[in-house]
Amino acid sequence: MGRSKPVFYEDTPDELYTVEKTYSEAEETLIKFVEKKIAQMNESLLFNGDDTPGFGKLNQALMEYESVMLGLLTLHQEARFKASVAQEKYDNFYAEKFIEVKTRDATLNPKKMMAAKEIEMAVRKENMTQLAKLKADVLETENEYNFINHLVESWKGYQFILGTLSRNSQAEAAATGVAYQNPYDGN
Repeated sequence: MGRSKPVFYEDTPDELYTVEKTYSEAEETLIKFVEKKIAQMNESLLFNGDDTPGFGKLNQALMEYESVMLGLLTLHQEARFKASVAQEKYDNFYAEKFIEVKTRDATLNPKKMMAAKEIEMAVRKENMTQLAKLKADVLETENEYNFINHLVESWKGYQFILGTLSRNSQAEAAATGVAYQNPYDGN
């Protein structure tokens, strides 16, 4: 993507470009993750809606449903853990830098210390690139976690569809069997 360097601050355009690039790369990584997981889920679907599945395909789908769900739940827990760890890394780095700025300010200006909001802004300004990398990781892992949540919910819906198709097939088979045993002769 031909992105130009943003110019928000005249004294730090390179930092801001790096920040934008960091977020763009995180977004690209997330999109690849989503595309890969969707492809894997499509492989787990035993029919794509083009035709009515037979008993064999339905039985196979019903038997394999739980193993796919267990795999999704594993991914869900991994994604939740990764998101928590990423947030913890961000929070720890931010806290460390906050204390550094606060301590430095107290040493340089013992009579008039900076307000908390001023310290926060100084931390962000001084650590823009590192914070962007950590925040991009937080955003990426949180979005992966949310996406896996949606996959789990979608897979639960697939269970309903499988059950409905199974009941419909059973009813159709029963009706066909009744019609075969009691043919209508038109009189």
